[in-house]
Amino acid sequence: MKSFNTMNKYLFLGLSLLLICGCNAIQDVILSEPSTETDTTPLRVTMIYPSDCVGSAAYCDAFHIGVRIAEEELGITLTEVNGVENDPIATEMLLRDAAQSSDLVLTAGYQMGDVLARVAPEFPDVKFAIFDVVLDIPNLASVNYKSNEGSFLVGAIAALKSESNKIGYIGGADVPLLQEFEAGYVAGIHAVNPDAEVTVEYISKDATGFGQPEKAKELALAQYASGIDVIYTAAGGSGQGVLEAAQEQQRFIIWVDSNGNHLAPGIVLTSMTKEIPASVHRIIREATEGNFMAGIRYFGLKDGNVSYAVDEHNQPLLSDDIIETVESLKAKIIAGEIEVPNTVSLPRQ
Repeated sequence: MKSFNTMNKYLFLGLSLLLICGCNAIQDVILSEPSTETDTTPLRVTMIYPSDCVGSAAYCDAFHIGVRIAEEELGITLTEVNGVENDPIATEMLLRDAAQSSDLVLTAGYQMGDVLARVAPEFPDVKFAIFDVVLDIPNLASVNYKSNEGSFLVGAIAALKSESNKIGYIGGADVPLLQEFEAGYVAGIHAVNPDAEVTVEYISKDATGFGQPEKAKELALAQYASGIDVIYTAAGGSGQGVLEAAQEQQRFIIWVDSNGNHLAPGIVLTSMTKEIPASVHRIIREATEGNFMAGIRYFGLKDGNVSYAVDEHNQPLLSDDIIETVESLKAKIIAGEIEVPNTVSLPRQ
């Protein structure tokens, strides 16, 4: 469209001179070829977080890292916006505002799904991406992780490391997305220790559970007091409360979404990692290069987008036998020999 307008400008100039100066004068006018240089206007990207969670939750921090890397490497124009927790009307307004001023709008978390499903179809010329939500909309990339597969592996680690045969799980919200973590974790525990006792608790029925570290700590302290010696937490910002309880009781915690082994070396047994920054960067790069692909995608163990973390901070805690066992399970999942569940049977026993 820009080259079309430029050509019109030159034609208008020539015709004007022809009318004003006559046919002979127009011969003195040199019309240069309009530039065919590609439009270098930076891609306008808005990242809308599910709440004011950057800096307090591994989940949101991973997206923040991803968009900042893209900003530096791809030269995008980046806007970051905090969503309004438990206020779908305000969140919908934020999404609409972003759609009117962006080429690509990113968001994440199950609580953003219903709102985005209403907004995205109204802006067909805007590209959208959502993470951890399954949505099938023509202008939307729906990026999902097989968190149950990564959780299976850390569940196996928990079972192999536990001395009490009592293992815990604390989730932020009792919703299908978090139940995927639970299902994989419990399956991984029982794959190596069918007799292990697993206690599952959720902080809340809704997204408020991701911002209640005090309640999370209370639940974790009670679990540790009951003899549980490993707790896996998938609770956003509330995970900080579980971490505090683990440090106070000198018991193990398994972190989630990003590598948190460094948070408390010797206490964080491992972390179930999702390659969120790389996925975010990939979506933005595709949009920048004109290769944006809408549709539902799943990333798991096979493509390296979920895993468990081993580094200098937790390696002393994991024996060669533990690593060998977990790697064997990982290979069987990738080969399709083990099918990891992604749902739980309700009510829980």
